[in-house]
Amino acid sequence: EEERAKREELERILEENNRKIAEAQAKLAEEQLRIVEEQRKIHEERMKLEQERQRQQKEEQKIILGKGKSRPKLSFSLKTQ
Repeated sequence: EEERAKREELERILEENNRKIAEAQAKLAEEQLRIVEEQRKIHEERMKLEQERQRQQKEEQKIILGKGKSRPKLSFSLKTQ
């Protein structure tokens, strides 16, 4: 009788520990998913900023090189006397 009671108590404790482990694993998986999602958002924002920087750089190059009507055309003439 006493052996059976001890065994039942141990089984109950084992079941409780297994439940706690399962809960901890679920929380860990949820936290990992949140971290991955946050990293994805950061990466997307970084890519957006990089694209914007490249676009601005191209615009600056166009202005410097005078392409695409970004700068008024200059005309020179030599006057002879």
